[in-house]
Amino acid sequence: MTKQQILALQSIGKGIIEAANIDSIGAPSGVIYSALMSYGATLNQFQQIMSTLERHGFLSHDVDANTYHATNAGLQWANKV
Repeated sequence: MTKQQILALQSIGKGIIEAANIDSIGAPSGVIYSALMSYGATLNQFQQIMSTLERHGFLSHDVDANTYHATNAGLQWANKV
């Protein structure tokens, strides 16, 4: 992976984390996917990005509401990027 690709993924991650922190209800999964899809992301790419952010503890996923919420660790990481 090139440095430019890494920076692009970091920027995407930061944007998702910030969006998931805007409202107490969280960011709906479908809205995040639609935004990424408009830039050419596939469903598989969306799922990989979201699972990576969850695995690192940057997002939590409310399965019942199908929303994502930023965690403190995610917000700290996003502030560094």
